[in-house]
Amino acid sequence: MPVLFNVLNWSFSKCGRCWNHADAKNFYSTHSIKWSYIVEKAARWGGFYERMVRSVKVVLRKTIGKSSLTTEQLLTVLTETEGMINFRPITYVGSETEEPIPLTPAHFIIGQRITSLLPVRLLSP
Repeated sequence: MPVLFNVLNWSFSKCGRCWNHADAKNFYSTHSIKWSYIVEKAARWGGFYERMVRSVKVVLRKTIGKSSLTTEQLLTVLTETEGMINFRPITYVGSETEEPIPLTPAHFIIGQRITSLLPVRLLSP
């Protein structure tokens, strides 16, 4: 186990040097990237991100399984996964038709509900 720890420690320290390089810092500032770290052992910090990663992993595991995909196929599956995750409601879903449409993450991202992942021209025969 100490050997594995030393290898991980070495790889993280090597990455740390890359992240602190002048070119990397210039790239971060140009693209307005700001690093924010989660406090260690802080209650519920990062739980939201971990849950979203888990949601994507579950969908990918069920969709892909042990298949080998091309880059284009993987991008298609990831896009469909993103659409499924952004389509799920985050507010109450009523049983009556007169009730307002439930709020989804897509409302915040694109300003409307996702109705289909395919463009209309591809759906028509």
